[in-house]
Amino acid sequence: MAAKSRIDVSDLADIRLIGLPEDATSRSRLDAWFAASGIEPASDTSVADWDTAILLAELGLGHAVVPDLPGWHGPAHPRLRLIPVPDLPALWTGWAVRRWDALPPLVRTFADTVEESCGRVFRTG
Repeated sequence: MAAKSRIDVSDLADIRLIGLPEDATSRSRLDAWFAASGIEPASDTSVADWDTAILLAELGLGHAVVPDLPGWHGPAHPRLRLIPVPDLPALWTGWAVRRWDALPPLVRTFADTVEESCGRVFRTG
């Protein structure tokens, strides 16, 4: 699969999926998409977050279907290839805050970092 420039639904039918926990919203949305697409990949590994799924995929322990996460490209990960799945619906995430000035400094730094990183990703495409 690493030689492909994109992944089609049919390519996912026989993968060994490294998945998020069954009660995770992202997992249920992905499972629903798989079911609607008529495929049921095997999943015998569950992790708590996308970063761990990527690390296990990089070790060759299965495939991970994850958002395009900043920081996972380039020479630091020579055994990892992120390949787009154009048919997969976008995963929307977000948070709500009543008053930004009421956030602890560490939380505010995190939010600013995410905002800056997302802005950079969307500006560069």
